[in-house]
Amino acid sequence: MRFLTGNIFVKIILGVTIVFHCALSNALAQTELKAQQKEILVIGRSVIVNGNIAEARKSAISEALILGVEAYLTRRLGSQGMINNFPGLIHDVIPKAREEVENFNILAEEQQGKNYKILVRLKINENVMEEKLSAIGLISIQGPPIKILFLVSQIGSTENEVSYWWHDPESSSGLTPTELALHRVFQERGLNPISRLLNTPEEEYTSEMKALELTDADAVEWGRAYGAEVVIHGKCEILKDKEVYVMLSALNVEKGNLIYLDAQPEKIPKERDYNEGILESIEKAVSEVAVRMVPPIIRAMEEPETRLSRLKMTLRGMKNFKHFTDYRAFLKREIEGVKSVRQTRIRGNAISFLVEYEGDENTFLDLVTNHENPPFEADLSKTEDGEIIIIIR
Repeated sequence: MRFLTGNIFVKIILGVTIVFHCALSNALAQTELKAQQKEILVIGRSVIVNGNIAEARKSAISEALILGVEAYLTRRLGSQGMINNFPGLIHDVIPKAREEVENFNILAEEQQGKNYKILVRLKINENVMEEKLSAIGLISIQGPPIKILFLVSQIGSTENEVSYWWHDPESSSGLTPTELALHRVFQERGLNPISRLLNTPEEEYTSEMKALELTDADAVEWGRAYGAEVVIHGKCEILKDKEVYVMLSALNVEKGNLIYLDAQPEKIPKERDYNEGILESIEKAVSEVAVRMVPPIIRAMEEPETRLSRLKMTLRGMKNFKHFTDYRAFLKREIEGVKSVRQTRIRGNAISFLVEYEGDENTFLDLVTNHENPPFEADLSKTEDGEIIIIIR
């Protein structure tokens, strides 16, 4: 057995020490880097009013905290997450910035005339932030983007101005302005619009599937033919050259059920060129609907079973608007499981609306028809398309 000489032993110990020191330094550097990445540097600004510098400083700090929270959310959620969760973020998360900031340090401040600027370094309390994001029902797309097919007609001011591609799918007609807006807006929100121009299935289509007004069942058949997971069908109507009206229904192709229904009117700006004004209004109306529609679509496709039933209903025979407000209050107050009642259309003495109900449709109908104290006497019926009609006696 050979023994190490003193010099060799010292060299080995020295080498081990150097390696350990390098590893420790690297670990400390990584820890420091992670800490730096969690810190956010922002500049808050405000205007000095009536010489009140203290109030201006306070306002600048408040703005800095909000900007810091916005920067953290952008880093945490990415562009798609910010877009899909925007309403919840601006209403329930960003305004409560002080609760979500763990600590902050003022690094510098400067007064420039009536402007006051302050440089702040802050750190977000991630546990509190996750609770807030969970409370708004954070929407994130897991896996590949959801494949979506649009069956949306464009109807002009005259009878001849009607465009809908599914009456002749082999013709490969170009995309209408409405379709272009739909593709752009929904793609921006992380969904995958199917191009009908690049993929025309070789199938036989029934006359019902080529009708302008599609039933939900026929729209779902189109979705299956094109390999879509979600179908959005509806219309974009230009009303008397004054207003654009967009109405869309989102359907789960696999289950054949309604995910979400919504509508949005938009005035055509008079000060713009006519055609440019229409395009702008279409884009704006589609964007407004998409903001509300995309989160339920993502939730529905992620949930193994959709708990909410979304029931299309129409109240007919109204003598005044109070009939609808009374019925809406009755559903919300008296029918357990009703989550929301949202008006979608007014036509003459009838109002259409969408009810979100936690349970199945038959249970809902039983509760409504057998209730001891309805707001008024009415008869309920159901159309072939599944819409529930309430006719006031």
